[in-house]
Amino acid sequence: MLRTTGRHLQGALRREFSAKAGAGGVAGAKITGVARFYKDVGVKEVEQDGQQLFAVTLDGKTAKTGARTPVRLPSKSLALAVAHEWDAQDKDIRPSTMPIMSLASTALDLGKTSSKKELVDEMMHYFHTDTVCYQVTADQQDKLAALQQKKWNPIRQWFAETFAGDVDVSHGTINGLTHSEEVVKNVRAHLEQLNDYEMVSLRLATKECKSLITSVALLKRHITAKDAMDLSRLEEEFQIGRWGLVEGGHDLDRVNCAVNLSSASFMLWLFQNGY
Repeated sequence: MLRTTGRHLQGALRREFSAKAGAGGVAGAKITGVARFYKDVGVKEVEQDGQQLFAVTLDGKTAKTGARTPVRLPSKSLALAVAHEWDAQDKDIRPSTMPIMSLASTALDLGKTSSKKELVDEMMHYFHTDTVCYQVTADQQDKLAALQQKKWNPIRQWFAETFAGDVDVSHGTINGLTHSEEVVKNVRAHLEQLNDYEMVSLRLATKECKSLITSVALLKRHITAKDAMDLSRLEEEFQIGRWGLVEGGHDLDRVNCAVNLSSASFMLWLFQNGY
């Protein structure tokens, strides 16, 4: 049953965003070359503080995060996805092939590592230096300026309407952005009500895109992971088109971006649509 359900979830991830992760994919726990120490992987329903959770088990014992927190998750689909990653390991455990486990562990350990205010402040910092709010001018690079306007203006407009305020745009400079007080207040209020699983997924996407606007659009299902990647890599892909691709550099950046954004998006899907 685990293998069948795992294949179904793996297929959902491929549909969410087709991308293959290499050995340098999403960073997980800082362990490499650890031999697989378990035979059977399972999921069992448990009760914790009056709440029904789903524990991921290795040979009948609940798996734990790097901070020794039991891996007990709020939805069965999320637990099955994590269990599938454990089950898919071969002779050695490779954390880079376990992005959902990495995100789930971060969420479970969040209270031990960061406060909610610290995380919200971090996300708001990205909003005040948001990639999609910095555009070149036509006299600098006319084709890139036109492309940025075409691709970035719609998502900025959506964000401004969603959070009822004005979004600042910088043209040709790297000056700090001055968004309206209304939009700043509304965005912060939205971030403060996110749960830990949403927060860690949003944080990963935001850091990858260097854009809170793009990651919130992903969180709210306004765009797909592929859309988020295209928006965040717009200028770099434009330059690659002009000057060519550097093997071992640009191609690895693409893969890492794809893995991070698809993992964050899939985590959100599992949490929001899980059973």
